[in-house]
Amino acid sequence: MISGTVADSSGAIIPGAEIDLTDATGATVVKTTTDASGAFQVKAPRAGNYNVQVSINGFQPATKTVTVTSSATPAAPVSFTLAVAEAVQQVTVNAGSQVDLTSSDSNGNTSVMSASDMKDLPIFDNDYVTAMSSFLDGGSEGTSGSGLMVDGMEANRALVSPSAVQEVRINQDPYSAQYFWPGRGQIDIITKQAADAYHGEFNFTFRDSAMNAQEDFSPSKPYEQRQIYEGSLTGPVAHSKSTMFLFSLNRAVEDLTAVVNATVAPTAENPDGVYNENVPAPTTDTEFSIKIGHQFTDSHSASVMYSFQNAHNTNSGVGNQTLPEAGYDTQTREDDLTLHDNYIVSGSMLNEASLALERSYDPVKDVQEGPMLVVSGNYTGGSAQADQLNTEYNLRANEMLTWTVGPHTLKFGVNVPHFGRRVRDDMTNEDGTYTFSPTYAADGSVIATSIENQQAGVPSGFSMANGQTRFVYHQQEVGAFVQDQIKLKPWFSVTPGLRYDWQTFPGDTNNFSPRISFAWVWDQKHEMVLRGGAGVYFDRSGSGPLIDLARYQDAKRRLMELSSNQETLCYPITNCIDTATLPVSYVELQQGIRTPYDVEYGLTLERKVGEKGVVSVGGRISRWTGLYRSIDENAPLGPDYTTRPNPNISQLRQIQSEGKQIGSALDINYRGRFNKRFTGFAWYTLANSGNNTDGISWFPENQRDPEAEWGPSSWEQRNKFGVYGAINPQHLLNLGVGVFANSGKPWSILTGTDAYGTDLFNARPDGVPRNSEIGPDYADVDLRWGYDFKLQPKEVDKSPTLGFSVSSFDVLNHPNGSYVDTTEGSTDFGQVTSAYAPRRTQLAMRFQF
Repeated sequence: MISGTVADSSGAIIPGAEIDLTDATGATVVKTTTDASGAFQVKAPRAGNYNVQVSINGFQPATKTVTVTSSATPAAPVSFTLAVAEAVQQVTVNAGSQVDLTSSDSNGNTSVMSASDMKDLPIFDNDYVTAMSSFLDGGSEGTSGSGLMVDGMEANRALVSPSAVQEVRINQDPYSAQYFWPGRGQIDIITKQAADAYHGEFNFTFRDSAMNAQEDFSPSKPYEQRQIYEGSLTGPVAHSKSTMFLFSLNRAVEDLTAVVNATVAPTAENPDGVYNENVPAPTTDTEFSIKIGHQFTDSHSASVMYSFQNAHNTNSGVGNQTLPEAGYDTQTREDDLTLHDNYIVSGSMLNEASLALERSYDPVKDVQEGPMLVVSGNYTGGSAQADQLNTEYNLRANEMLTWTVGPHTLKFGVNVPHFGRRVRDDMTNEDGTYTFSPTYAADGSVIATSIENQQAGVPSGFSMANGQTRFVYHQQEVGAFVQDQIKLKPWFSVTPGLRYDWQTFPGDTNNFSPRISFAWVWDQKHEMVLRGGAGVYFDRSGSGPLIDLARYQDAKRRLMELSSNQETLCYPITNCIDTATLPVSYVELQQGIRTPYDVEYGLTLERKVGEKGVVSVGGRISRWTGLYRSIDENAPLGPDYTTRPNPNISQLRQIQSEGKQIGSALDINYRGRFNKRFTGFAWYTLANSGNNTDGISWFPENQRDPEAEWGPSSWEQRNKFGVYGAINPQHLLNLGVGVFANSGKPWSILTGTDAYGTDLFNARPDGVPRNSEIGPDYADVDLRWGYDFKLQPKEVDKSPTLGFSVSSFDVLNHPNGSYVDTTEGSTDFGQVTSAYAPRRTQLAMRFQF
């Protein structure tokens, strides 16, 4: 049995494509067409080598060679990505296939997880997005984080359940002007389309603490249980041949436990002050989607999809040094309505349009009310002081035209990722936050610990907010691009492009991003291809600075920040200070602030290995200019740092674009089918990155000397290695494998004091640079075994299947630390105080028809 899928270059599924299976003599032995989900299945009459040929009007035909070991054993699924038809087709082909090696779709440095991979690999909780995030590069993400694309449009989440996902990609075309982010800065999800025949898949996943190892730092093995009910169903609407539906559902219920490992004030019952407790933190998540697709003609199709999510989390934020009383409960409610339209204008022109409407509702509620107590290096308690409600109404739109003329494949597009109205009801920090620090002698010895100062009621810093609570603000982002893939020779193509982006913050207009890439088939016999490119990528700030400006630019939200450097503080603050008379803080923009931008360039050499595998070796360099940071322009002056220049203002936070970052990386990747025994992908990255800022909300230690902050980037992991592979897939004796090993991330030694009188508490010991230390390494091995039983063995191609699997994560139970106590005056300074989860076992059952 040979199965696969057919899609266009954007990932949109192509129904109605003709599939011809030819044998070694060139004779056609089987014919079929792809269904409405772009999928096909053909049964080979006997073992041997076959060519699978795909053709449809308006697209270039494609051919791939498939080896069938026996007529009863399914071959590995094959996927086709068709390019729009050219007037004169120029391709460099490999032996027996019609794959354009210069196309971005053949990029050997791409990380791809298919629907069949999701079934064969050890993926925790079926969370393929987190699994694929290992391939992302922190230096390419920017202020608002990495990007998520679903069927060519930006999204907040995957929108469909895992069984309705066709493929997940990273780094498909790293220098394309079509995308906002660099290749390793975004994840592309291609969902399945509605089919014209009834098909379904239902999965049940189960975990229980009885099958797990005990967590590090936990006083005892806590009770935990996870149940996930997931599935999808597709088919025609009322037996229609042109209208189909796809329904997907994901319901997850988890009894989680947070491990608190803190030091609190000693009592008669607890003379050592050790606080080590398992705290229940249950979660629930319900998601579903319904998609209706309609095929108007052979050249015109459209779909509409509604997606829903409602998630609840209890005792969020609890764990490590955060006590249960400082937890908060959250809800995430999101409704999405998405419309897609694909129209083949002519044999050489394809138009794709998308429109999405989103509504989100996200309340946050403290577990208990009262002031927050931050006892540096020991614990955070009192209350989370996080009460708020965030709502958003947003519109997204995409329009792209692909036009092939001779050797040119042109793409024109407009993107509107955000045209939104946001509202925040902000009640955060209304009861105030007290920070207690150690007291040091001149020689650096500790005179009083943070806990002793907390017991004495002597805080080092205090902040509180009041005033206006409701803020309405708008976030708009617009982009446009043009790109031309030019086939100069059968063995060489070049793709220049230009992109333009604008966003509400900071509002500058000169954001043009030229990009270019090339592909040169160096050795056709061994499919050796040299790829390279360069491009400019502008940053995206997200909504963070917009809400800060709405609250604090005119001090509509009164934020008061005090340091004991300016005056003596007490607990509670009302015993010594009238808070109504305190000066407030402001936020302003640096004059001439601009959008940060990244210049990336690199080269990659790839070569075929094994049956259908590709190994690639490449290097890339990234240079960020004008990164965001914050500076307190009203910071107290030295040498005693006791007096602010303007006593009528507390903190004057100025958002600047003066930071820099330089990074480089060596990447070694493998993906594909090596032989009938192994299919998978692997990667190794040796990286180096340095910068002088940690983002838009980050302040330097000394506000008067921000350039002294140069050090390793906080996200840097010098070595990253990972393997996802399936051994003997679809055989009874199969094994899915995941192996991961990463270097630790940098961290800074802190005194825990407010030495500069800014209420920031980010001071380091004299002469100690930022990010001078390296955190714990990470390593784990994950394994999975599973098998699908045919319920009607005599009809292999039509038989429903019932599958069972067992997965184990961190099989060797290797301890992996997640946090280091960074406060020099703490008794746990420099020690790991929390860890990632230990060995866990996951059972799953799947029914498919």
